Amino acid sequence: MTVTEIAIIRVYAGITDSTLRDTFSRAITVQDAWHARAFPDRPSSASARAVACFRGIDDETQILLTTSWGSVEEHWAWILSDDNKQQMEGPDLTKIIANQGPPNQPGGLILFHLDTNIFGNNQATTGKDVIALLDSPVISVERFLVDTEKKESFAATLQKVEASMEKVVHPHLVRSGRSVDRETGGEEFVLVSGWSCVESHTQEFVASSQSFLYSQLVGIASSEETQHYRRFL
Repeated sequence: MTVTEIAIIRVYAGITDSTLRDTFSRAITVQDAWHARAFPDRPSSASARAVACFRGIDDETQILLTTSWGSVEEHWAWILSDDNKQQMEGPDLTKIIANQGPPNQPGGLILFHLDTNIFGNNQATTGKDVIALLDSPVISVERFLVDTEKKESFAATLQKVEASMEKVVHPHLVRSGRSVDRETGGEEFVLVSGWSCVESHTQEFVASSQSFLYSQLVGIASSEETQHYRRFL
């Protein structure tokens, strides 16, 4: 099953886009080469694996990294590899990344995987008259924590919300997935949408007739968090 990696890290304040772009480009090149060696029968380029880097709009120290992997285990093979460890401990990344400690531990980066290929070749699956999520000027990433006993109701409502939002976001896209990592504390779902600007989401969509279903979705969840990002690589 293809999964989507979502990694959220912190960088030090004042880091420029050009520095981020140069640093992460070098890191991605190393990952490409490792992937080609580990999985020689599969495409290993960053574009084939939907590798992308986004910067927070409201909080520019927040960086979102995403990659499509063949499985969670495949991604962990990369995390535990010497190539990755050398990068994480090297001067390129340590001088810009503020997170310290293992993933999902106090002070560490946030890392989870969604059960579908969120950022894959959207245009190939939906037609040429759409703007792929990786090409949208802005994306919103909405994380919902849901009590286990409410997950079926939430999932059914989420399907309706996606269909409703598609009418508003077009030619951009909306996609969702469920975290496959969470073992306690309920279920986590993520909704990713493309927008022309932040206001298209926070004002135009909120004022539209399509937003009532979204309000029902939030009502089912035990918590919700929304962040907006712009892609820099």
